[in-house]
Amino acid sequence: MSNLKKMSRRDFLKFATLAGAGGALAACAPKVIQTALPPTAVPATEAAVATAAPVIEATAAPAKLSIAPGTKLTMKLRAAFMPQGNEILKVIIQDWGAKNEIPVEVDIVSMNDLQTIAATAAETGAGPDIIEINQGSAHLFAEKLADVSDVCEDLGSRYGGFYVSAEEACKVAGKWLSVPRFYAPHAISYRVDLFEQAGIKSTPKTWEELYQAGKALQDAKLAPVAFPLGHAVGDGNDFNYSVLWSFGASDVAADGKTVTINSPETRAALEFMQKLFTVMPADVLSYDDAANNRAFLAGTISATNNASTIWAAARNQGKTVVVGKDADGKDITKNLHELTDHFVYPAGPAGQITYAEFMSSAIFAYSPNVAAAKALLTYINELNQVEPWANPNLGFVFPPLQGQKDSLLMPWNTTPKLAPFKGYAATSHLPGYPSTNFRSGTEAYAKWIVVDMFANVCGGLKTIDEAIAEAETQLKSIYGA
Repeated sequence: MSNLKKMSRRDFLKFATLAGAGGALAACAPKVIQTALPPTAVPATEAAVATAAPVIEATAAPAKLSIAPGTKLTMKLRAAFMPQGNEILKVIIQDWGAKNEIPVEVDIVSMNDLQTIAATAAETGAGPDIIEINQGSAHLFAEKLADVSDVCEDLGSRYGGFYVSAEEACKVAGKWLSVPRFYAPHAISYRVDLFEQAGIKSTPKTWEELYQAGKALQDAKLAPVAFPLGHAVGDGNDFNYSVLWSFGASDVAADGKTVTINSPETRAALEFMQKLFTVMPADVLSYDDAANNRAFLAGTISATNNASTIWAAARNQGKTVVVGKDADGKDITKNLHELTDHFVYPAGPAGQITYAEFMSSAIFAYSPNVAAAKALLTYINELNQVEPWANPNLGFVFPPLQGQKDSLLMPWNTTPKLAPFKGYAATSHLPGYPSTNFRSGTEAYAKWIVVDMFANVCGGLKTIDEAIAEAETQLKSIYGA
């Protein structure tokens, strides 16, 4: 990105947004928004306009806060898997800093590193002004965080409110202690051509249908389905919690104290996963968050749960796969992203309930720059800043403000293959669901109790009864039952 300094912010964001759309946007369509689109807007397809609901327009932002001269800000943010999205976010933040004469130091780091940084900041009382935290970490660090209720209530009032899981993650004892930032929405990535070869006529709508698809692929000796059962922070938790909840099971009752993992519903979920494991490669037991991406891109698996990053990486890298031989015996290849599509998570007996892979922005109370940090977080969550950041991230980031999802610049409204990610936030929850004890739920999640329960059964290390008993003991020590 060495040319960034030579380009204006407007030109850069326009270029990046067009690049993110990948040519999917066609001639300019009739407006459904009353006010003019921002300078970074690109034309939308007529189909997108026809299906997208009107965007909730923000009223005027509150008056600019008075900020003392010499104020500086430091931020640690999660790295998105789309490098161009990271660079655009930096430009947006630096632009705000320049306008307000506030230098902002931005470091973009891995999600795992962020957790260490946040824990250290909470322990020592020193560190960056703003740190992005994952899941329900606001509950773990509650005593160390600044109250940002004014920021969240303002944004929520102007953009249709936040999704339920955003409140679960960020609201503690009635106060907003971090600002909801984004979901990394998940769906099932799959090879359309291999599903067709296996005779699978429609995408699975239930977990049982997903197993049947896996069995059909196995019988046809095609690349198998593969879902993480290892310590994959995003993918492993996302898949296993979603299975557990959609079977009607949970680790805790609505009272937030009674451990409920020992139930017929949990047994049904484990029995299903045992069956699904028979059509998966054994190495899913050791999958981290990158393993299923690598396997899919290499053509060794045909379906897995993921954010949009597999499809996007295949597209951005021009990845090809061998799909047959010609008359001379030479390989026939096709672009992998053209053979890849997505479908929403299947439903279980309790319906479709999904795990929220979620990030929020926390201001630590030790910061001398709380007012400036609040102003910056308000700014970057405005629709005009979210649009040019979300578009080139190709579905990896999804806004937690309900009124922003229908913007014609959002990738799920312009690229049909990303459409399944649009409804993810509406069905998602945080560990600790169906209670409001997200502090204990986050601790249980961090200790891999649910994921390990499934893995121990599938790997043959424990019987179903043994795995449930172990999980129950661990959960009682956390929830205090």
